[in-house]
Amino acid sequence: MPSRSVIITGAAHGVGAACAKKFAAAGDRLVLADVNEEAGRAVAEELREAGAEAAFVHADVTNRLHVHNVVAEALDAYGRIDVLAHTVIEKFSAPFLETTEEDFERIVAANLRGAFLINQAVAKYFTKQAENADTGARPGVIVNIGSVEAVTAAADHVAFAASQGGLQQLTKAVALALSPHGVRANLVGVGAIKGEMDQNTEQKKVRAATPLKRIGDPEEVADVVFFLASDAASYVTGQCLYVDGGRLAQTDSGTEEAANE
Repeated sequence: MPSRSVIITGAAHGVGAACAKKFAAAGDRLVLADVNEEAGRAVAEELREAGAEAAFVHADVTNRLHVHNVVAEALDAYGRIDVLAHTVIEKFSAPFLETTEEDFERIVAANLRGAFLINQAVAKYFTKQAENADTGARPGVIVNIGSVEAVTAAADHVAFAASQGGLQQLTKAVALALSPHGVRANLVGVGAIKGEMDQNTEQKKVRAATPLKRIGDPEEVADVVFFLASDAASYVTGQCLYVDGGRLAQTDSGTEEAANE
């Protein structure tokens, strides 16, 4: 497979960093973006030391100018964009009656508005690329990262669950809007992943509520993102693929509530 130009948001840690390493190992050229400049630059430097091409852009995807800068960096550095892996997720927990309007707006902006802005900015380039038949480039691919709470919910996660349900529907609509251009868009919904939970009690609770009885690795999510961005998934679009250890397969509501706490 020829080297691709890949934008990865939220690349400073967790699933985003795992995606960066996965695509870099395949020989792809990367533009990494994150609000955590120190950690993001460290990931990019690690990849460069390993022989990869990786640039870093300090960016908040809820800011349209920052999004423009990410896209511009990819085009300046590599002359094209082939894949967007948007992995930014901001979690929030608070009792429903204590969740403020500012809380709700902040989480929806981080998880939904940011996804809209970066998806749209990259899609505009993808459609222009598709119209230029002389380039011979493969159609672009968008993979968004979300949560199982696009389907489930928890009483203390009202703002977060709302943002995730919106992200799932956004991804489906983006896929339909871009399908005439051959561009694909899919969502990877994650369950409990290492690095996201620091309390041992919480980890024990989630393990007990997960059919596979363990916490997932960021690399396991990255493998699925890489698959969806590859030609092996060329007929897959508008789908939501969940990497959750089997949580959505169960029907025990009490178990599911425990997993979401």
